[in-house]
Amino acid sequence: MKNVTENESMLPSKDQAIETIIDIFVREIGFIERSEVSRSTHIVKDFYIDTDDISWFAEAVEKHFGLNTPPGEWPKGFAPTIEGIADYVLYHLSKNKVK
Repeated sequence: MKNVTENESMLPSKDQAIETIIDIFVREIGFIERSEVSRSTHIVKDFYIDTDDISWFAEAVEKHFGLNTPPGEWPKGFAPTIEGIADYVLYHLSKNKVK
């Protein structure tokens, strides 16, 4: 049986992160229905969202999860989908927990 460390138990599951990010996305963008968004939703191409709205969304995700990443890094190296953003969040949360 695997021992779960305190740090591991504090991280959300990928599914929890995805659901939270979808909720933040719908709330911050404002004109999208929850039923229109899935883990594969591309945050720019699927809804033609402008840069300002993406910035507000990014800030809300960082604030919710307690991330503090440089502006040019977000979400560098990860797909600009809901699932890609969840991967980015979980990567940085796990990286920060190790410190």
